[in-house]
Amino acid sequence: MRSTVKVLVVDDSALTRQMLTRALSLDPGIEVIGTAKTGVDAIEKSFTLRPDVVTLDIEMPELTGIEALPHIIKSTPARVVMLSAVDDPETTYHALALGATDFIVKPRGGFASSLSELSEAVIKKIKTAYRVRPEHRFAVRDIVGGESSHRGTSARTGSGREVEYVVALAASTGGPPALEVVFSGLDSSLPAAYLIVQHLPTGFTESLARRLSRTTDIPVLPAESGMALQAGSAYVAPYGSHMLVEGRKTARVILDDAPSVHGVRPAADPMMESVARHFAERAIGVVLTGMGSDGARGLKAIQDAGGETIAQDEDTSVVWGMPGASARSGAANHVVPLGRVSAEIRRAARGVTGA
Repeated sequence: MRSTVKVLVVDDSALTRQMLTRALSLDPGIEVIGTAKTGVDAIEKSFTLRPDVVTLDIEMPELTGIEALPHIIKSTPARVVMLSAVDDPETTYHALALGATDFIVKPRGGFASSLSELSEAVIKKIKTAYRVRPEHRFAVRDIVGGESSHRGTSARTGSGREVEYVVALAASTGGPPALEVVFSGLDSSLPAAYLIVQHLPTGFTESLARRLSRTTDIPVLPAESGMALQAGSAYVAPYGSHMLVEGRKTARVILDDAPSVHGVRPAADPMMESVARHFAERAIGVVLTGMGSDGARGLKAIQDAGGETIAQDEDTSVVWGMPGASARSGAANHVVPLGRVSAEIRRAARGVTGA
């Protein structure tokens, strides 16, 4: 890859285009090669300018960002980072499912007045997107059928059943649609509770829980401190708190405001380490697509405690950072395509050994 990242900034607001251009110009490794104010203009300039990354607003005249997105990723190698409103997470998740690499939240009332604050957030997103190989933009979208479409027919509610296994899942960049694929292959009949750490900005936890609930009969809930774990239920860590588990026969969620790990809170490592301590050989760790190495240390803790560990493979990951770190360290017992992850979880939660 070249040393300079070429960026096309797309937004119908002249002020937002100016703010983003100024923010990105603070990094000598990024060059804004153009701007656009409509979806039609975005498609045309993506085709002629061939940017590495496009920042694409969702709400625009002529064509919305959602409508322009498929045209951009089909006709160019550009990775697309959506500009999302915090009060419209469903549209943001839809964009990720269509092939957008990531998103930047536009605060109510516009971007922060502090240029340095804006630059830090946006530059990180742009550089993360640039590291995605163009062919991996479609890694999740192109998974159809196979194991990911499994549906149970004898599902039961989780209430009253003892938790025999805890499945701890970690994801970051590309994670929301990947989690949908995984949960579409699971049902509430397994004697397992599910803990989910997905790196997201504030305001997106509840919408992720709702979205995952639509793919399965497993209730997916935003986690609250003191919640009792129930078999056949899932819990999403809220923004700003690490999610831990305490106890075994009467296991409960604990939310912890300890410092960030890997620059994020919640982080997967503390969650997985707590699951390993309390559930040992009945722990199942899963690391999905994402930048960085969060989850590798936690997966190793589960492996050392006798539990099962699973990492998504490179070909189906949007970013093979977190699962790659787990695989390279030897912490993952099974490295499998995304469409096989739910099958590995089902096998492990039924106490079946082998691949």
